[in-house]
Amino acid sequence: MRTERVPWGQWVVTVFCFALVLRLIVAAAYLNPYDTEWNIMWGVELCDGFFSAYQHVTDLDYPPLYLYVLRVVGALVKDPQIGGYPPLRMLAIKFMPCLTDSLTCLVLYRLGGRRSRLWGAAAAALWSVNPAAIFNCACWGQTDCVLLCMAALLMTALEERRVTASGVLFAAMCCTKLQGLYLAPVVGMEVLTICFGSLHYKRFHFKHIRREQVNRFLRFLAAVGGTFAVIFLPFMIGAVAGRPSGETPLSSFWKPLTVYGGGVDKYPYSTMNADNFYMLWGLNCVNDSTRILPGISAGGMGKFFLLVVIVLIVAVYVCGRERSHWLAAYLLMEGIFMLTCRQHERYQMLTVVLLLGALLQIGDKRILPLFGWQTLVVCANQCRVLSAVQEKYGWWDYYANVSGREWLQSAMEQVRRDGVAWLGWYNTLAQFNALVNVCIFFVSVTLGLQFFFDGQWRVSFCRRAEKWLYDVTENAKKRGIIQWK
Repeated sequence: MRTERVPWGQWVVTVFCFALVLRLIVAAAYLNPYDTEWNIMWGVELCDGFFSAYQHVTDLDYPPLYLYVLRVVGALVKDPQIGGYPPLRMLAIKFMPCLTDSLTCLVLYRLGGRRSRLWGAAAAALWSVNPAAIFNCACWGQTDCVLLCMAALLMTALEERRVTASGVLFAAMCCTKLQGLYLAPVVGMEVLTICFGSLHYKRFHFKHIRREQVNRFLRFLAAVGGTFAVIFLPFMIGAVAGRPSGETPLSSFWKPLTVYGGGVDKYPYSTMNADNFYMLWGLNCVNDSTRILPGISAGGMGKFFLLVVIVLIVAVYVCGRERSHWLAAYLLMEGIFMLTCRQHERYQMLTVVLLLGALLQIGDKRILPLFGWQTLVVCANQCRVLSAVQEKYGWWDYYANVSGREWLQSAMEQVRRDGVAWLGWYNTLAQFNALVNVCIFFVSVTLGLQFFFDGQWRVSFCRRAEKWLYDVTENAKKRGIIQWK
């Protein structure tokens, strides 16, 4: 069948509907109170005063934008027919993550369509069944997939050189989750490239900067600042209006920003269930002030590596031979997750969509197996953590109450007494997954550095090693060091 006769519009709509229905079915069937009940509680409390949320909502640490979604969730679960029925309760809190993750299929189709519609359709279909994404939004009900979709939109807007849209999307990302700020180095360097041309040290000259280029960059800054103001100001004013007695208007006004910035210090651990170098080092849930080398704490090492990663991204734009903001963003996020402290198991989710975007942009087939391994590692990390939490709720107690199965009741009693067997392997599983993740990290960094700084980046390492060995052998034969009979 010729590809130009394929009804691509119908195809991508079908993929979107399939992805959404699949996620919603899993969302309703997988009952998970972990984290979701916190968000539901926030949603209910938001009904008692929305814009004054940062004054009265219990332990609220989300930026303002996603609060609009939680406000709707709160109104829904207050209905007994929804809030009192667990499947519908799960659908209420998980619907937006499932919807946005399904929309990511459309974004990837648009991105891949720049190369060919077949590439875009394949990427959309691949994402529709991505196990890491499905587990995050449909099983766990987390908001990472919301951030994921916004990141994909942002990177697509940058590829299409839409500066104002990029500013709005970047600010909206940061106002949805604090982790949106991680992409700032790549977004900044890419916008500078769009506005002023190549930043390569051999081609960039200050004297060539024109006024319209400066105005374009200022439009980006205005879009970022304006979006931040529109989102934050109502809550800052509401915090002043709902301030308790004894609190000054000025301190109340800045409270939403204080809460936003305070999210960095909320979990001061070397790693919190994230399968990275610190997990491999045995530092899970260990305070990052702990010294791991003479005179060096885990936190200090993490800050050093953060600086190294940012310098690398700048070097990519200033010295690199090739350009790919998708791959640069992937290396940035992968480096931050693997090398810095205070990472959670879910923060690596963003690398998966960035890697798929890099595949669509570059077209290097070596990225596809890397994408597969990255997906499996991220999914395994999430599954292990949430499954261990679910065991504490005793979801299997149902079977112990089934009459006429004395052998099963006896087995359940033994499990209650001795604990779930696989949990005894929890740390081993974490260490193994971290080891695989570290190997993927080294492979991805090698591939990325080869792309950006090597003129022959399409030649694989094995082929280079084979050619080098052949050249050495031929040279030795010419010199008479090796003589073949």
